[in-house]
Amino acid sequence: MKRTPTEWINLAFSAIMILITFMGAIMFLFTDLMSDKAFGNKRIILGVIFLSYAIYRSYRVYLSLKNVDIDTKNN
Repeated sequence: MKRTPTEWINLAFSAIMILITFMGAIMFLFTDLMSDKAFGNKRIILGVIFLSYAIYRSYRVYLSLKNVDIDTKNN
């Protein structure tokens, strides 16, 4: 089963979103950027949320790619 252009665009946007959320997690966990607005436990919680969301999106993209690859091998 081949991918449609819409599916490729969706995967590309998902990959960009994964990169942005990983960068956001790194920014909040390991730098002091915006430390005047988010500080202490708020920074850590926000960083963990960004990291969790990036891992979740990565897993969904992985499953999406894996399902199509399995479908093409069975045909």
